[in-house]
Amino acid sequence: MDWGEWAERLFRHEQWNIGVVEAPISSFLDPQFCPEVRWMPDPGRNEFRADAFACGDEIIYEHFEAWSERGFIAVTGAFNKSDAATRRVFGLPSDKHVSFPFVIEDKGEHFMVPETFQLGEVRLYRATEFPQRWQREATLLAGVAGVDMTVFEFGGEWWLAGVVHNWRENPESDLYLWHAPALRGPWQAHAGNPVKSDISSARPGGTPFWHEGALYRPAQDCRRCYGGAIAINRITRLTHDEFSEEVVARWEPRPEWRWNAGWHTLSAAGERTLIDGKRITFMPAQFLAALKQMVRSAST
Repeated sequence: MDWGEWAERLFRHEQWNIGVVEAPISSFLDPQFCPEVRWMPDPGRNEFRADAFACGDEIIYEHFEAWSERGFIAVTGAFNKSDAATRRVFGLPSDKHVSFPFVIEDKGEHFMVPETFQLGEVRLYRATEFPQRWQREATLLAGVAGVDMTVFEFGGEWWLAGVVHNWRENPESDLYLWHAPALRGPWQAHAGNPVKSDISSARPGGTPFWHEGALYRPAQDCRRCYGGAIAINRITRLTHDEFSEEVVARWEPRPEWRWNAGWHTLSAAGERTLIDGKRITFMPAQFLAALKQMVRSAST
């Protein structure tokens, strides 16, 4: 790594925050739509918030701490401007990075498929005290370091979509699918995996949603950078053997936004939509971590 790369790691750090748009997610299918965003208060110097999903009347999201270099899942009442109290979620792994808390409701119960790629498997959790306490319910995919896994129903079955950290050199490019008769499984791999290879619209980026009889899948556009923008795909064919989709909308962060260096989640929240945005700033804990790594690299 040359000095320019070290300078980037030492002084330029990604910090994310969550925003609420007072319009349904289908509004983002209209290229003329101009989203107005209410951002959560700025996080601390060594923290950020990302991967936001609706959790009843609250928001569940990844809360990242730079000093531990790990994320954990938290909930907040930030739909209400006067209530932004944050509480940590219990029952998930505490010694590993956890993010992307994808929440599903099935038969009156709430479930979550968080990103736990460091454990090398995809897990299902069930709420025992919604939305703050969860317990492990099942392992959906063993030996799969799934990233940004999303779950949806289609054709009378459950589908799981995501990228896999330990199968490809560039996981942002390759989309994998699995299907099951029930949420707990058993899950079977799609015959065409990876069903798509495209860095501009493969990696999941929020909640799949139905609009006027069609199923849409938000995805990340990582061509410019990780989490650079959002693409919305319309799924045109989905069977155990076939898959096709087409990009119908792309969204870049708006220049006037305070958090305008990236955008990688678009999530439905009833008549609202949740997004996240990033800025490039200096985070002291990230600087110290990069400095230690640089010293270790120079001594070897």
